[in-house]
Amino acid sequence: MKQLLIFSGTTEGHLLCRFLSSHSIPAHVYVATAYGEAVMEKLPGITIHTGRLSYTEMAQQMHKDCMVIDATHPYASEVTENIKSACAASGAQYLRLVRPAQSSDGVHIVPDTAAAVQWLCQTTGKVLLTTGSKELDAYTAIPDYQQRLYPRVLPTAEVLQKCTALGFPGASILAMQGPFSHEMNVALLHKTGASILVTKDTGKSGGFAEKLSAAREVGVQVLMIARPQNEEGFTLEEMQQKLLAEFDVQKPPRFPLFVSLLGKKVIIIGAGAIAARRVGVLQKFGADIHVIAPEISQNIDLSKIHYQARSFQPEDIDGAFLVIAATNDRTVNHGVAAICKQHEIPVSVADCAEESTFYFPAICEGSGLIAGLVSDGSDHHAVSRTAKKIREILE
Repeated sequence: MKQLLIFSGTTEGHLLCRFLSSHSIPAHVYVATAYGEAVMEKLPGITIHTGRLSYTEMAQQMHKDCMVIDATHPYASEVTENIKSACAASGAQYLRLVRPAQSSDGVHIVPDTAAAVQWLCQTTGKVLLTTGSKELDAYTAIPDYQQRLYPRVLPTAEVLQKCTALGFPGASILAMQGPFSHEMNVALLHKTGASILVTKDTGKSGGFAEKLSAAREVGVQVLMIARPQNEEGFTLEEMQQKLLAEFDVQKPPRFPLFVSLLGKKVIIIGAGAIAARRVGVLQKFGADIHVIAPEISQNIDLSKIHYQARSFQPEDIDGAFLVIAATNDRTVNHGVAAICKQHEIPVSVADCAEESTFYFPAICEGSGLIAGLVSDGSDHHAVSRTAKKIREILE
């Protein structure tokens, strides 16, 4: 079996590690900081190494029978070049895990941080800076940066010390850990009074869509720093399928079990579009539905469910027959999944199939027949296409 090395620094890298562990594929994972190690939970078969490695140190860890996955941030171009060079020198196989870019209509795009600083120097107004702390010193060239800029950074001692050393006042430093919802971004834009939001093209898992939608709602200008290069590689789903084939993992499919939900307590954490669809399906099967979320979608009929307007608490799963985690917060969904597994309560996690102990199926019914359809993870669009055909047959 090939040795698998992963250089991680992204949500996709974290999710890939969970996938590998769940399929009993061992891997050595390298993260640059202690913070990166802290957010990686302990997973069977996954060995974490902490600390920044030079090109030489990377090459020392590799050999010709290694498969190396570069799951670093899209903007960590120097690290990516070092990984590529180390693979070439050692004969190791290099694979890039890429984060698909998202539509950026109505966004002003600049090629790099220097160009962003130059553009900001020609503007006025407060700025919500969501590009992290790595290149924060470059923004100190902006006149009155201490009064104009509100950097959103990780809440670590090292980062806070850097912000303070650069002269940012404590009231302007937004020390927070993501992911950030649309609502949170809206609140921060109102709180800071920003007229400009600066971001990178962080993709779906990096919260770009939530930033863009918040900026549009509040009416602020978005300035985006483009990615260093157009990368070729594998998406998370493509990488998962490649690794299953490479390591010849033969995992049996899940058994389709049809059970009665009549009067059974089903807890749904979250109340957005996905949760609304789940509610609509479950109501047809007589479930006793409890929805817990700070805010609720207009598409959910409150007269037919139990609704609590608050955040999730661990005791919420007490007495549940099934739990569905469908918030837009990866941390919350992961926490719900972990608690359910501890209490052996079946859980479906909307944004992570690997954490789900049951899959929520596409329902096809008609002529006294009912079918539930799920995929093996290789083609999610195949479910909707096939379900449509089955429904046509059953009509």
